[in-house]
Amino acid sequence: METMVAFTDAIYRAADKDSLYAAVNAGCIDLGFDAFMMSCHKTVDPDIMLDSTLTSYVPAFLRDYDRFGWFEDDTVIPRMQTASASFWWNSDLDRPHEFRKRSYADFLAANDVATGLIVPMARRAGTASALALAAFSDSPFGPLVDLAAKALGTAAMGKAEILGLCPEVSADEAMAMRSLSPLQQEILNWITEGKSNLDIATIMNLGERAVRYHVSEILRKLGVATRMQAAAIRRGEPF
Repeated sequence: METMVAFTDAIYRAADKDSLYAAVNAGCIDLGFDAFMMSCHKTVDPDIMLDSTLTSYVPAFLRDYDRFGWFEDDTVIPRMQTASASFWWNSDLDRPHEFRKRSYADFLAANDVATGLIVPMARRAGTASALALAAFSDSPFGPLVDLAAKALGTAAMGKAEILGLCPEVSADEAMAMRSLSPLQQEILNWITEGKSNLDIATIMNLGERAVRYHVSEILRKLGVATRMQAAAIRRGEPF
């Protein structure tokens, strides 16, 4: 818990890309990992790795990833696209039958990349967002690492958006979205799914009057007039 408080505070205080990188890298190391890559709202092509928002992966590794065309054989990225929860991978144990994919696992092992944790994050339509944490050994991790990594990724992505490091999201929009309470975030998710106030009240076990209040607050904070406009912002669509 102290570690989470420390790195989230450092991320909150970050004033530019360099200080945000330092805060995220320190959090990565505190959690027992050796390298990280964070991609926010990236189209799923090689740039998700090669043009990440922040990364501590060494340039030589990224050059070889590009030169040998490993994107097509990277078995982690397809899982990253669809996963709704964090997942672990292991370059020694997760060895597919296809020759090229096995070769990619050998490439990771040759670069001392043993295991890793992928934390999917909120993403715009047609894109992927995730924090990838990599370790150079199979040393055991504590039971709360997944939770702490999610906190690290969520805080870092929010700050990256506010600092303007994600061209797909304006800083003003990012700050407005971050002003929503967790309850309002969930209500907005259901609005985006097309649910009515009555539906949301039933699903979330709230009074309809309470839902109406929170919907009005969501519209106010996002600076929009209608539920459809709020849903469009959540989906990253123009309105």
